[in-house]
Amino acid sequence: MSDRTAPVSVDNTSLIIVLPLTLAAFFTAFSCWTLFAVVGVELKSSYGFSDTQFALLLSIPFLTGGLLAPPLGMLTQRWGGRRVILVCLVALGLALVLLMWVDSYAGFLLAGAGLGAAGGLFSAGLHYLVTHMPPSRAGLVLGMFGVGTGGAGFSYLVVPVVQSAYSWELAPLAYLSIIVLVWLLLLVLTEPEPPPPRRSGANWMGTITPLLSPSVWQFCLYFSFLFGGVIALILWLPDYLSSVYQLSLAEGARWSLLFALPMLACQVPGGLVADRYGAVMVMRLALLVSLVSLFLLSYPDTDMIIRGIRQPIHWHIGVSLPWLLLFLSGLSAAMGFGLGALLRLLFDEYPKQVGAVGGLMLACACGSAFLLPLLFALANDLMGVRSSVFMLLFLLCLVSYLTLECTRHPASSNNAPLP
Repeated sequence: MSDRTAPVSVDNTSLIIVLPLTLAAFFTAFSCWTLFAVVGVELKSSYGFSDTQFALLLSIPFLTGGLLAPPLGMLTQRWGGRRVILVCLVALGLALVLLMWVDSYAGFLLAGAGLGAAGGLFSAGLHYLVTHMPPSRAGLVLGMFGVGTGGAGFSYLVVPVVQSAYSWELAPLAYLSIIVLVWLLLLVLTEPEPPPPRRSGANWMGTITPLLSPSVWQFCLYFSFLFGGVIALILWLPDYLSSVYQLSLAEGARWSLLFALPMLACQVPGGLVADRYGAVMVMRLALLVSLVSLFLLSYPDTDMIIRGIRQPIHWHIGVSLPWLLLFLSGLSAAMGFGLGALLRLLFDEYPKQVGAVGGLMLACACGSAFLLPLLFALANDLMGVRSSVFMLLFLLCLVSYLTLECTRHPASSNNAPLP
């Protein structure tokens, strides 16, 4: 059952301080989350790791992040968002220190597991912001917070520059410096939250019970497509573009990162429009645009021979690189609008359980980001059609859209209009 009728205690006065600090913590944490995706290549070369060891090294932060997200979300409900943010930043700092110190595969795995603490920043940040924002601006504020997911691609841009100019060890040191600064600013500039209530079995059951609701798993489905799908495409697109359009892997990687920019830019307006017109309407339009984009991207290159009056007519149907980038941009923008609206809808339906539900959503999105590339490869092998990647995403989007259409979200239609 939704707890949307429960009153939410709000402190608007410190939002101007809390929002940028929470966003900085979230952005930096997600940057650390993908650190191995960049420095892992150097580690593989220097230490002679096998392909299997390298793959495990890349996936371990996402795996532990997904596993830690639900319990950290529930701890957020009990301890408060500020406390969990500070604890997660300490854990990330220790993982970065360990990363600079170890010189064995087991040590790197342990450091990578520590980087999974970034998963707790999502649920803790959502919960912390809920107590500092006006409800009528929830979509705008949470949409701005959602931009922090861009940290997942930040390492791809900055770390290679630092690594080529100095050494890979400087990258975790730079992130550690930022984490220490954000931690100190949060400690000094923000007020401690009220003491947690006494822990009891009933109270813990009150935190867990809402997670068993079917509507919570619908939120997980939406987030698995809107966020997990983006991460999976960013990981898959370099190989897809290089194979289909004869680009180098470096060029494919650059286009893959650019794919994420419209999604990041559209989260804030998506939340803002959801504040005014309702989150469900925005999500409905976002999923419809995504369906159209994915349908166009799914159509495989086709050569047709038409028997003309005088001679056969050869007709080629295919998506050129400029058109593919246009469709990808439309897909990315639609998913960004959908993410902004989804965070607003999460606040509408679960204002007192944002941390716990958000943690479960992130765990499911991590699973989606992990499984989708495997399914992409399997579909390629079985069908022999590279655009089958977009066919799978089309099916996931269609299921999300039909689920949204079949579910009644009365809270979304009661959004207070913006002044």
